[in-house]
Amino acid sequence: MPDFAALLAEDRRLIILRALAEDHDYALNDSVLKRALASLGHEVSRDMLRADLTWLKDQRLVTLRELDDGVIWVARATEDGVDVARGRPHPGVARPLPGH
Repeated sequence: MPDFAALLAEDRRLIILRALAEDHDYALNDSVLKRALASLGHEVSRDMLRADLTWLKDQRLVTLRELDDGVIWVARATEDGVDVARGRPHPGVARPLPGH
């Protein structure tokens, strides 16, 4: 059974992917993602959010683009990332509950 910190990370990653999957072009900046996480109970630092985004990039679930010399990060869900947001299992990402 994963520890509590791992469960929180898995949930944050799912929230990020679901937010991206709901956007018309599958892309959001890190400020919007930080607010999306906060609205769902995850008050996280920008560093923690960027660590999750980097992890998702390493898993090929998102692409990242830095703007203004890294001040703003823009994440875009890949096709695999959208599939995971919709429920396809992936280690390190929580699965959405049925009907959610």
